Amino acid sequence: MKHWLLISIGLALALAPGAGSAEGEMQAIRGTLTVAPDLAHHIGPDDRLIIKLYHPKDGIELDAKYQIVPSFSLPFAFLAAPSIDMNARTKYDAYVLELFTDKNDDVLATAPGELIARTPAPVPLGTTDLQLELNATRE
Repeated sequence: MKHWLLISIGLALALAPGAGSAEGEMQAIRGTLTVAPDLAHHIGPDDRLIIKLYHPKDGIELDAKYQIVPSFSLPFAFLAAPSIDMNARTKYDAYVLELFTDKNDDVLATAPGELIARTPAPVPLGTTDLQLELNATRE
């Protein structure tokens, strides 16, 4: 019984908001998303924001992960983190980020007026204060 109590307390502390460890912070990428002023009119009140990260290799998107934000306003502070294995390790040390608007509730299909921001190269995990701008339409 004592062991279960300790495990429960430990799990509750680990899952508590703001309880991130230094190691957990190093396995994520934090930043702020804005929009180019001349494209802001494309963002509608029903648009979702999709945060996608993946590791590119030979034209393939490895370890892809999507996060859906159903409602957002800009500027938007984001946190993107890849999947971890049972030893709390990530598969790669750097990932490409794509943040885009979604108008048709389908992250794989592109609808007219959807905007995208993308890092030109993989970003190291642990990066903070990454600045991205929705500055192009998705195609």
